Amino acid sequence: MNFLETIFLFFAFQAFIFAFLFFIKKKGDRIANILLGLYVLLFSYNIIFNVLHWSELLYSRQFVHLSITNRIPWVLYGPIVYLYINRIIHKNGFRSIDILHFIPFLYILINYSPYYFLSADQKIDLFSNGNFWHHVYLKNPYTITIIIGLMFFYCGLLFFSFKQNIKSYNNSRWLTWLSFSFFGYVVSFSSYFVLVYFNVLTEGSDYFIGFSMTFFIGLLSYFGFLQPHVFDGLSMNKVIPFKKYRKTGLSTEHSLEIRSRLIDFMEENKPYLNHELRLDYLAKTFNLSRHHMSQVINEHFDLSFFDFINQYRVEEAKKMMIEDNRLSMTKILYSSGFNNRVSFYKAFKKFTQKTPSEYKLKK
Repeated sequence: MNFLETIFLFFAFQAFIFAFLFFIKKKGDRIANILLGLYVLLFSYNIIFNVLHWSELLYSRQFVHLSITNRIPWVLYGPIVYLYINRIIHKNGFRSIDILHFIPFLYILINYSPYYFLSADQKIDLFSNGNFWHHVYLKNPYTITIIIGLMFFYCGLLFFSFKQNIKSYNNSRWLTWLSFSFFGYVVSFSSYFVLVYFNVLTEGSDYFIGFSMTFFIGLLSYFGFLQPHVFDGLSMNKVIPFKKYRKTGLSTEHSLEIRSRLIDFMEENKPYLNHELRLDYLAKTFNLSRHHMSQVINEHFDLSFFDFINQYRVEEAKKMMIEDNRLSMTKILYSSGFNNRVSFYKAFKKFTQKTPSEYKLKK
């Protein structure tokens, strides 16, 4: 095992530790934590598998039972990312239809089961003689092509299913990064097999995939461990080392105190019902500068001032629709604090993913 392979194992161990932390984390969404932990764990295993393959330890008696198991994480990455983001955005539990996402996984288990149950000596002999394919139910020379297609399918599914939802999600940067990092892995994964097909690389020269995976694990561990729906509700602004408001003079304790008072003020006094409400008014109410008031809203709610106010207005409009279905949309928009139809419809769509009319019909 050379130096690079040792580095890869270090990252695999790091990913394993983070996966364990996700599994035991009690705060936040428990199911989302488990899904993300499983996702990281699969990458950890994939890196370990690659190192064993590169070092040829995979075909020794000690590790040969792991051979051909790398196809399992390949077909699980996409479904797990999809279910994780779906859970974060919509809070959906598992549905019976979600079983369809795991059909490729079941196919891999069943198709390769005759090989998986062979003894270590039998497996070593098969690899020596090149007769591996005699011990699978369905010999399909296009398996890798199908797996690559499946990965790109989930890239498309993520894009078309969550494009608008991610934009309206309060911590959209995390989900955007997660989606694009998965896409980056899929591109590097497929590029490797294309290069092997055209004899640009040999199957043993795939360190560049290892680098892409360790880079992914490093960033995923860093951002994922601290992202708000996994651990402790921290904003992405706090995760990134260079804070926008690092030297503003507003202490953390004072900022947290203002946050708590602001929530109480918004719920009790409902200043958002005034369509002329401005940032200067809130700043004066809390005896803060305009800049510090904006800082509190940006850091603790990850929203601009107008989105922060409009979020309350949308909630007010939803309550009015539920309480009295006969109210006209014009009455609702003005009564909830909006001053025109365009801003009302735009904000409502952003925070509910539905138009006011669509939402009202379902109530």
